[in-house]
Amino acid sequence: MKKILIIAAASLVALISYGSGAEAVEGFRGSTWGELRYDIPREYPDNLLMAGWVKQGVDWKRWGESTTLNTYVTLRYKWDTEQYEWNNTLEPGIGISVDTFSPKGLGLTAGVEYIWENRFLDSEWYDSKTVVYVSWYGWWDLKK
Repeated sequence: MKKILIIAAASLVALISYGSGAEAVEGFRGSTWGELRYDIPREYPDNLLMAGWVKQGVDWKRWGESTTLNTYVTLRYKWDTEQYEWNNTLEPGIGISVDTFSPKGLGLTAGVEYIWENRFLDSEWYDSKTVVYVSWYGWWDLKK
């Protein structure tokens, strides 16, 4: 598994350094999402749950002002106080996506990602998988 992570890191470094001029890379976008939650009232034993991800990418191509081709590395995480093994994971991954963002209220991403799952309570690598996805994010202001 360590060999795979080293190969993924070396690939990202090679992608970042590809091209001799600054014009070869459009940007180095990163993003994160997370939540920490405790449900009240509780029918089940107390459980504090934290989940999220961190993603760092390289934009290689831009179409217009709002669409890019992006390669990235990501780390997904889950942790809970009940110590369920499926809720205590670190999942490193690599991917490629086409991302569109509109300042008027919509973000859309389509891509492919390869993820390795590690359940850190027992230090076991459980699964690796390829994920094809489409995700979106929207926002609005009813006053405007």
